[in-house]
Amino acid sequence: MIVDFGELKDAVKSVADDHDHSLIIETGSLKDKTMEALKEENFKIIQVPFRPTAENFAKYFYDLIKEKGYDVKLVEVYETPNNCAGYGE
Repeated sequence: MIVDFGELKDAVKSVADDHDHSLIIETGSLKDKTMEALKEENFKIIQVPFRPTAENFAKYFYDLIKEKGYDVKLVEVYETPNNCAGYGE
């Protein structure tokens, strides 16, 4: 066995859960007043240092899973059921 699938599944789920139901924006892309208004409305905001596209998120999630110690080969992020972006090394 290369990896316990249950452990891998838990690691991937934790990454997905951290980002679920969040407003994900590029750092510095919104005016301070807009950020304040969103925070007042209790939006869960995640700021990332890149434009939040499927292509960029494929690499972002790839890196997060690698940091958890898994030898991941490919991450795919789906925008729609028929459209996805992938990243692998």
